[in-house]
Amino acid sequence: MKKIIDSLAGLCVLVAVCAFAVGCDRARSISEIEAKERSSRLYDNAMDDYRAGRLDAAIKGFERVVLDEPKSYSAHFQLATLLEDVRKDYIGAIAHYRAYLVLRPASDKATVATDRVKRCETLLARDIANRFAVGPDTLKNENRKLTEERDALAAKVRKLEVDLEAANKIIVGLKKDNESQHNLIAKLSAEDPGTAPTTAKQALAELRAMEAEAARRRNRPTDAELLDDDDDSNDRIRRSADVAKLRAEAEREDKADAGSRYAHAVSTNKMQVAAGGIFGEGRKKKSAIPPHPDTYTVQEGDTLYKISTRFYGSSAKWRAIRELNKATISTDGRLRAGQVIRLP
Repeated sequence: MKKIIDSLAGLCVLVAVCAFAVGCDRARSISEIEAKERSSRLYDNAMDDYRAGRLDAAIKGFERVVLDEPKSYSAHFQLATLLEDVRKDYIGAIAHYRAYLVLRPASDKATVATDRVKRCETLLARDIANRFAVGPDTLKNENRKLTEERDALAAKVRKLEVDLEAANKIIVGLKKDNESQHNLIAKLSAEDPGTAPTTAKQALAELRAMEAEAARRRNRPTDAELLDDDDDSNDRIRRSADVAKLRAEAEREDKADAGSRYAHAVSTNKMQVAAGGIFGEGRKKKSAIPPHPDTYTVQEGDTLYKISTRFYGSSAKWRAIRELNKATISTDGRLRAGQVIRLP
């Protein structure tokens, strides 16, 4: 539409220039105009470009000619044909055909110019109709595109609804976990201190440490935790009681081991004192613990306490093992069969 408006404005300017030129040059004859036109270097250059097939250059050349000599009817006609056939600028072509008819209404090309004006008007009307008309196929295509966009948006909405439902389930589960933790802490805190003071305190401390570690893992998880985060929250809370039991069992084993070692040392010392002179042997040094491997593959039923006892003769090393492998062992100390751990 902007192009059409610009062409109409150019047509009005051209008509005004032609009218002014006609009014000013009435005293000049057609023969004088033709003589000047043929002798014009601008016209000759434009014709040379036209004959050589340089049509864009020819159009610019003839435009300069008509600006320099508005009554150059040959330049108007040549420019009109080029605009019609090459540029498909029907408005500009009509303007220059009409200028030619004003200058040479009775020439042999007047009929040709008149026919070309009619043809340009027809082609211009067709172009305008094609440009602004909206056919059934266009409406169908637009409707199809809108339908596809609507369906895509509906699919996104359904997916968001599913994600929202899953998020709500997770929130409900976390609330239950939190309630279970607080209930267990309250129960342990209410135990009789004289019944099992050490076990209750350890379990309470363990649960609080688990809460702090769980918060840390939610906010700043390590790479290993991101790769091994399939534990269910309920299972972790349920296993906290097992951890407390294992801790108490480990302490009992340590005490039993210590008592057994003390009794054995006393007995051995007495036997060595009694038989030292007979056998001519001094006290035997306690045999060193055999060397252990740097890594160990966890077997079914293994715990940190059992592994510590197996390789160090005591369960006291379980904390060192967990600390060395804290990137791969969960906070409750649970191991998986087939897991490879390092030994301190």
